[in-house]
Amino acid sequence: MKELKLAIGEPFLSPAWGSNLAVFSSETGLPVAESAVQEYLRRACKYAAHYGVYLVPERFLLQGHQCMCLIGPDGRIAGAQQALFLSPQTPRGKRGTDIMVVDTEFGGVALCVDVDIYRPEVARIAATKGAQLFIVSQFIDSGDYHSGMVLSGCWNAAQGANLFVVDTCNQFHCVCAPLALTPHKDGFLCQPSLKMPMPVQIAVSHLGVGGRRFLLSRKLYAVHRNELIL
Repeated sequence: MKELKLAIGEPFLSPAWGSNLAVFSSETGLPVAESAVQEYLRRACKYAAHYGVYLVPERFLLQGHQCMCLIGPDGRIAGAQQALFLSPQTPRGKRGTDIMVVDTEFGGVALCVDVDIYRPEVARIAATKGAQLFIVSQFIDSGDYHSGMVLSGCWNAAQGANLFVVDTCNQFHCVCAPLALTPHKDGFLCQPSLKMPMPVQIAVSHLGVGGRRFLLSRKLYAVHRNELIL
């Protein structure tokens, strides 16, 4: 299994040197309109083939669904995921019914669309289906954002489902992992930040070695108790 070299960056800018997975994230965090999807995905496929990387572009709207996709280094769509739950921005949209996991050279990859990250069962089902990396793209209104959304979303998914979780949105980007696999034992490989590009190396194979579920320490729970209990 290859080591994952992740690059979170603005759409269509060159990924960090040596990256094998690029994740797009824009300032607005809004999905690509259905009228622009065909051309957008054509450019995204061309980008992935040109740089020889796997690519997770921005969310997009298609046939009433809010979607994400994973494009392979051959420039072809390897898999797609529909939102399972409706967000405030798409209250009249359609809901998907399945969770996709794509096998790659650096492990199983599952995609998480917008508010699905706040449903713990989504990450857990993805893990049982073979996912090791969980990539999230979401929108958070500036008036709604608070730090507890990081802990109750991507951080909780990493601990509860034993996954590496990459979260990108208009308010922050971060990479979470099981406590035992993070340098400071705090559940973060990269702390929430809007800094881009954000290059990260992830040893996905370590999940099977030291990534067992660990109970939260009393100290860590005490610090974040009010944010975790929402």
